Amino acid sequence: MTKAALGIAMLWAGSAMAQPAPNVQIELHDIDPAGVTTVPPNTNVYGRIVYTTDAPVRLVLVPYRNGEPVQDGFYNSGSPQYAPGSGETVAWFGFDKAQTIDEIRAVANDFHGKVFAEDSIGQTLRWRDGAAKPQKAAWVEPLLKAEKNVIVPPPAEFGWFAAAITQLFFLLVPLSVGLQIYAWYKLHGGPGRLARLSGYAMAALWAFVILTGIAGSNLSPIWLVFLSPLFAMFLVGLLVVARVRRR
Repeated sequence: MTKAALGIAMLWAGSAMAQPAPNVQIELHDIDPAGVTTVPPNTNVYGRIVYTTDAPVRLVLVPYRNGEPVQDGFYNSGSPQYAPGSGETVAWFGFDKAQTIDEIRAVANDFHGKVFAEDSIGQTLRWRDGAAKPQKAAWVEPLLKAEKNVIVPPPAEFGWFAAAITQLFFLLVPLSVGLQIYAWYKLHGGPGRLARLSGYAMAALWAFVILTGIAGSNLSPIWLVFLSPLFAMFLVGLLVVARVRRR
């Protein structure tokens, strides 16, 4: 039965392997405002992004200073999902307080935050009280209005099903922790050793999520939501194997 347990471990590891990355190309074609160095707080910076992708992606604009993302006072347009194909769209960000940046990056990523492509423009820009508010470039409003035509809409007929699956994924986070604790203390032999390996992996995942959360990442908890079902399936398999062995 140890071979069966190892087989379960291999299936679990295989299911966690990353899928091939999509082919994504982006260009940060324009920035607005351009030609100014200082704007008042709550002024948005718009980026005109030209893209080609063979899978749904999210396109965002991220401010940097000295090679690091600037988060203090930051707000943005969010990360809608764009359908496969080619086109151009707009993303934006701003600051609600005094801030300074020296680079603007367009980023194509997925729901988990995995980056597929980037492009950047170096531009020093300051947000300061009393600065004059610039006029929007002519291309901004048409792209803002056209954006809804390229965003992938959620399939309404599966709305209830998608909501149920989402709730199940969230419920599996505490359930996987409970299964892990139970398996750690109840399983022995081969299944017990695998349960402990699973426990170490789960502890490392939680440490990663906590540390990156402290560092300011708001996407790291997604790893818990999507990996907890794998832990749960693996641990249930181990418990089934252990029960069969006792017969």
